[in-house]
Amino acid sequence: MKNLISKPLTEMQKEFVRLHVENVGRLSNTECAIRAGYKAESAYQRAYELLNPRICPHVVKYIGEMKEDFLKKNDIDPNKHMARLHHLSLKAEENKMYGIATRAEELRGKMAGYYVDRHLSLNKNLNDQSEEELEEELRKILNDNKELIGLKKEVKKGDIDYGQIKSKNNKT
Repeated sequence: MKNLISKPLTEMQKEFVRLHVENVGRLSNTECAIRAGYKAESAYQRAYELLNPRICPHVVKYIGEMKEDFLKKNDIDPNKHMARLHHLSLKAEENKMYGIATRAEELRGKMAGYYVDRHLSLNKNLNDQSEEELEEELRKILNDNKELIGLKKEVKKGDIDYGQIKSKNNKT
């Protein structure tokens, strides 16, 4: 298998990544693919492939790089974000916009960890799985993302020595 992580991106892939990073929560992955130039009939599938590290690890890696650049460029960090929400909350309250003030405070509380979003998952509970099942899942995750995390070969049964995975796997 050739090294896909260093494969150059096409212009459409770069545009998809730009739209994906800059429009989180505003555009779906399918919409990003369509706006990037992929055909509407196959945009859902193309978006899935572009975001899958097994199929397009070079695109997934580029998304990570673009997200870091986006955060740096826009000077976003948790402390500044909290302070900004607090400022907006106070301004909204001064203007008797209590709904907006409440929402800003709710978002500050979520950032601080005071609220827990609960999601129903149909996946098996980790506590219900045996050690062998958990190791198999870990092996699958490592193998699916090996190019992104720098592993040189497949992780096989018996290779997992917690804390030693990377050094054991990268022996030449």
